[in-house]
Amino acid sequence: MNQKVLKKIAKGLNELNCTWAIGGSVVLNHYGLVEKPNDIDILIDANHADKIKKFMDTIGTYIELPSKEPYKTKEFFGYRVEDTMVEFLGNFKIDLGEDKIYEFILDDDSIKDYMIIDNIKVNLTTLEDWYVAYSVMKDPKKRIPLLREYLKKSGIKYKSLLERNLNQNLPDCVKLDIENILLLK
Repeated sequence: MNQKVLKKIAKGLNELNCTWAIGGSVVLNHYGLVEKPNDIDILIDANHADKIKKFMDTIGTYIELPSKEPYKTKEFFGYRVEDTMVEFLGNFKIDLGEDKIYEFILDDDSIKDYMIIDNIKVNLTTLEDWYVAYSVMKDPKKRIPLLREYLKKSGIKYKSLLERNLNQNLPDCVKLDIENILLLK
Protein backbone atom coordinates (compact mmCIF):
# COMPACT_ATOMS: atom_id res chain seq x y z
CA MET A 1 0.00 0.00 0.00
CA ASN A 2 1.27 3.41 -0.92
CA GLN A 3 1.23 5.45 2.31
CA LYS A 4 2.04 8.65 0.44
CA VAL A 5 -1.11 8.26 -1.67
CA LEU A 6 -3.21 7.31 1.36
CA LYS A 7 -1.96 10.39 3.22
CA LYS A 8 -2.70 12.68 0.26
CA ILE A 9 -6.25 11.35 -0.07
CA ALA A 10 -6.93 11.45 3.68
CA LYS A 11 -5.72 15.05 3.92
CA GLY A 12 -8.06 16.10 1.11
CA LEU A 13 -11.08 14.19 2.42
CA ASN A 14 -10.53 15.59 5.91
CA GLU A 15 -10.45 19.12 4.49
CA LEU A 16 -13.75 18.45 2.68
CA ASN A 17 -15.34 17.56 6.01
CA CYS A 18 -17.13 14.58 4.50
CA THR A 19 -18.02 11.18 5.93
CA TRP A 20 -15.41 8.63 4.86
CA ALA A 21 -13.35 5.70 6.11
CA ILE A 22 -10.91 3.19 4.70
CA GLY A 23 -12.19 -0.37 4.41
CA GLY A 24 -11.32 -3.81 3.13
CA SER A 25 -7.77 -5.05 2.84
CA VAL A 26 -6.13 -1.82 4.05
CA VAL A 27 -7.98 -2.18 7.38
CA LEU A 28 -6.99 -5.85 7.60
CA ASN A 29 -3.40 -4.88 6.79
CA HIS A 30 -3.43 -2.27 9.56
CA TYR A 31 -4.17 -5.08 12.04
CA GLY A 32 -1.60 -7.43 10.51
CA LEU A 33 -4.16 -9.80 8.99
CA VAL A 34 -3.12 -9.48 5.33
CA GLU A 35 0.24 -8.54 3.90
CA LYS A 36 -0.15 -6.28 0.90
CA PRO A 37 -3.40 -4.63 -0.13
CA ASN A 38 -3.82 -4.39 -3.91
CA ASP A 39 -5.91 -1.23 -3.75
CA ILE A 40 -7.51 1.23 -1.36
CA ASP A 41 -11.25 0.91 -0.70
CA ILE A 42 -12.89 4.00 0.74
CA LEU A 43 -16.44 3.97 2.02
CA ILE A 44 -18.19 7.33 1.73
CA ASP A 45 -21.56 8.95 2.25
CA ALA A 46 -22.99 9.03 -1.30
CA ASN A 47 -24.23 12.58 -0.69
CA HIS A 48 -20.58 13.70 -0.67
CA ALA A 49 -19.63 11.97 -3.94
CA ASP A 50 -19.56 15.10 -6.13
CA LYS A 51 -17.20 17.05 -3.90
CA ILE A 52 -15.01 13.97 -3.45
CA LYS A 53 -14.79 13.50 -7.23
CA LYS A 54 -13.92 17.17 -7.67
CA PHE A 55 -11.06 16.79 -5.18
CA MET A 56 -9.90 13.45 -6.60
CA ASP A 57 -9.78 14.96 -10.11
CA THR A 58 -6.94 17.17 -8.82
CA ILE A 59 -4.74 14.25 -7.73
CA GLY A 60 -5.71 11.28 -9.89
CA THR A 61 -7.26 9.89 -13.04
CA TYR A 62 -10.94 8.91 -12.98
CA ILE A 63 -11.62 5.24 -13.72
CA GLU A 64 -15.10 4.11 -14.75
CA LEU A 65 -16.12 1.20 -12.53
CA PRO A 66 -19.17 -0.79 -13.59
CA SER A 67 -21.47 -1.84 -10.78
CA LYS A 68 -22.15 -5.56 -10.88
CA GLU A 69 -24.98 -7.60 -9.43
CA PRO A 70 -25.68 -8.19 -6.58
CA TYR A 71 -24.12 -4.87 -5.53
CA LYS A 72 -26.50 -1.93 -5.16
CA THR A 73 -23.95 0.69 -4.09
CA LYS A 74 -25.30 4.15 -4.93
CA GLU A 75 -21.93 5.68 -5.89
CA PHE A 76 -19.15 3.39 -7.11
CA PHE A 77 -16.16 5.00 -8.80
CA GLY A 78 -12.40 4.77 -8.90
CA TYR A 79 -9.24 6.78 -9.39
CA ARG A 80 -5.69 5.88 -10.19
CA VAL A 81 -3.41 7.97 -8.02
CA GLU A 82 0.21 7.47 -8.95
CA ASP A 83 0.56 3.67 -8.96
CA THR A 84 -2.43 2.98 -6.68
CA MET A 85 -6.02 2.07 -7.55
CA VAL A 86 -8.53 3.74 -5.22
CA GLU A 87 -12.17 2.62 -5.18
CA PHE A 88 -14.96 4.65 -3.58
CA LEU A 89 -18.17 3.04 -2.36
CA GLY A 90 -20.97 5.44 -1.49
CA ASN A 91 -23.78 3.82 0.49
CA PHE A 92 -22.42 0.30 0.01
CA LYS A 93 -25.29 -2.19 -0.34
CA ILE A 94 -25.70 -5.78 -1.51
CA ASP A 95 -28.91 -7.37 -2.75
CA LEU A 96 -29.10 -10.72 -0.97
CA GLY A 97 -32.28 -11.83 -2.75
CA GLU A 98 -35.60 -12.63 -1.12
CA ASP A 99 -36.14 -8.91 -0.36
CA LYS A 100 -33.01 -8.80 1.80
CA ILE A 101 -30.59 -5.90 1.38
CA TYR A 102 -27.37 -5.60 3.36
CA GLU A 103 -26.11 -2.07 4.00
CA PHE A 104 -22.67 -1.25 5.33
CA ILE A 105 -23.71 1.42 7.81
CA LEU A 106 -21.21 4.28 7.64
CA ASP A 107 -21.78 6.81 10.39
CA ASP A 108 -20.01 8.28 13.40
CA ASP A 109 -20.58 5.04 15.32
CA SER A 110 -18.83 2.96 12.65
CA ILE A 111 -15.79 5.22 12.27
CA LYS A 112 -14.11 4.31 15.55
CA ASP A 113 -10.52 3.66 14.58
CA TYR A 114 -7.89 5.60 12.72
CA MET A 115 -4.21 5.67 11.94
CA ILE A 116 -1.92 8.66 11.69
CA ILE A 117 0.42 9.15 8.75
CA ASP A 118 2.68 12.19 9.16
CA ASN A 119 0.13 13.95 11.38
CA ILE A 120 -2.76 13.21 8.98
CA LYS A 121 -5.71 11.26 10.42
CA VAL A 122 -6.83 8.33 8.29
CA ASN A 123 -10.32 7.09 9.26
CA LEU A 124 -10.76 3.32 9.43
CA THR A 125 -13.85 1.18 9.43
CA THR A 126 -13.85 -1.60 12.04
CA LEU A 127 -12.97 -5.25 11.89
CA GLU A 128 -16.39 -6.00 13.35
CA ASP A 129 -18.15 -4.35 10.40
CA TRP A 130 -15.88 -6.17 7.95
CA TYR A 131 -16.64 -9.46 9.66
CA VAL A 132 -20.29 -8.88 8.78
CA ALA A 133 -19.56 -7.56 5.27
CA TYR A 134 -17.38 -10.54 4.37
CA SER A 135 -20.01 -12.90 5.83
CA VAL A 136 -22.67 -11.32 3.62
CA MET A 137 -20.36 -11.56 0.58
CA LYS A 138 -19.83 -15.27 1.34
CA ASP A 139 -16.16 -14.60 2.13
CA PRO A 140 -14.71 -14.57 -1.42
CA LYS A 141 -11.16 -13.97 -0.19
CA LYS A 142 -11.33 -16.31 2.82
CA ARG A 143 -10.95 -13.58 5.40
CA ILE A 144 -13.57 -14.71 7.92
CA PRO A 145 -11.21 -17.24 9.58
CA LEU A 146 -8.53 -14.51 9.93
CA LEU A 147 -11.04 -12.10 11.44
CA ARG A 148 -12.56 -14.72 13.73
CA GLU A 149 -9.13 -15.71 15.07
CA TYR A 150 -8.12 -12.08 15.57
CA LEU A 151 -11.36 -11.20 17.38
CA LYS A 152 -11.06 -14.34 19.51
CA LYS A 153 -7.48 -13.51 20.49
CA SER A 154 -7.75 -9.72 20.81
CA GLY A 155 -11.38 -9.40 21.80
CA ILE A 156 -14.33 -7.66 20.24
CA LYS A 157 -13.87 -3.91 20.62
CA TYR A 158 -17.18 -2.78 19.12
CA LYS A 159 -19.85 -5.27 20.12
CA SER A 160 -22.59 -2.70 19.38
CA LEU A 161 -21.64 -2.69 15.67
CA LEU A 162 -22.17 -6.44 15.44
CA GLU A 163 -25.42 -6.15 17.39
CA ARG A 164 -26.85 -3.42 15.18
CA ASN A 165 -26.21 -5.57 12.11
CA LEU A 166 -28.51 -8.18 13.65
CA ASN A 167 -31.31 -5.63 13.11
CA GLN A 168 -30.75 -5.68 9.36
CA ASN A 169 -32.82 -7.97 7.14
CA LEU A 170 -30.01 -10.52 6.71
CA PRO A 171 -30.11 -14.23 5.93
CA ASP A 172 -30.48 -16.43 9.01
CA CYS A 173 -27.04 -18.01 8.43
CA VAL A 174 -25.35 -14.59 8.58
CA LYS A 175 -27.29 -13.62 11.73
CA LEU A 176 -26.28 -16.93 13.32
CA ASP A 177 -22.65 -16.26 12.39
CA ILE A 178 -22.85 -12.80 14.04
CA GLU A 179 -24.47 -14.31 17.15
CA ASN A 180 -21.70 -16.92 17.33
CA ILE A 181 -18.91 -14.34 17.06
CA LEU A 182 -20.58 -12.33 19.85
CA LEU A 183 -20.20 -15.39 22.10
CA LEU A 184 -16.41 -15.45 21.74
CA LYS A 185 -14.49 -14.82 24.92
